[in-house]
Amino acid sequence: MAFRAASLILTLCAIVCSAGARPWAEHSDSASTAAPAPATPAPNPGAGAGDFLERVRSANEQLYSDLESFVCREEMTRYKGSLSGDKARQIDTVTARVSFENGTERYTEVRQNRQPRTTIAAVPGAWSEGEFGTLLRQTQLLLKTQPVRYLGDSHVNDTPAAVYAFEVNEEDSPWDLAVGGQHYRIPFRTEVSVARDSGQILEIERTSVDVPPQTRISEVRWSVSLAPVDLNGRTWLLPRSGEYAVRYDEAGRREWNLLSFADYHRYGSEVALRFDDVK
Repeated sequence: MAFRAASLILTLCAIVCSAGARPWAEHSDSASTAAPAPATPAPNPGAGAGDFLERVRSANEQLYSDLESFVCREEMTRYKGSLSGDKARQIDTVTARVSFENGTERYTEVRQNRQPRTTIAAVPGAWSEGEFGTLLRQTQLLLKTQPVRYLGDSHVNDTPAAVYAFEVNEEDSPWDLAVGGQHYRIPFRTEVSVARDSGQILEIERTSVDVPPQTRISEVRWSVSLAPVDLNGRTWLLPRSGEYAVRYDEAGRREWNLLSFADYHRYGSEVALRFDDVK
């Protein structure tokens, strides 16, 4: 049974990550001592959401055009097990060379446990495509066109982040799920974490829990995290890791793929890659 996470427009799963203020106590035993003033809060992206979102769009605009000239190696390690977490086992490892051309990924040199495969779609089981560029590009487009909600603050790898979310219904959904030769358009939610200081996208997660019952799938979740990549004296935030997971609640099992991206280079040049902490 093949599961295909299509690389068209997405939406974003809304997991609320709000930061609460720590209360401070007044001491009433000394009337002559004034209570300390509360600390000035950090700027709230929710208060000026429109301005901050415009900053996010601007900060990420160049990334998606630059992706057209990158290639990398993707490794997908696939697992299955029970919902309780026991009996988990690795199924296989799928590798591919990925380039982003004309707005979509192109997968070549596909291997399953080092055995050549004609295409990524020729690999049986649960798999996904689109994490390298399509998910990022479509998120950028949706941030311009969809109603976006500010959820709160969070941290991604110790980097302060603002979390935004938006939803796409079944009628407007671009997410195509292929199961047993049948294709389904499924609604989904997307959550986007962006750096508070730079506005750059750090993490994207998409979730659908309204999958047609005949598929016996309870939930599909797809996420990607970005990290700085140094190439030829410049730094880009590019995909570093991801996960694609499918739950079958009735059967009490799940399948999940852990994704990693490495060996980035520009067309026609081999260069060294180094991941740094996001500042």
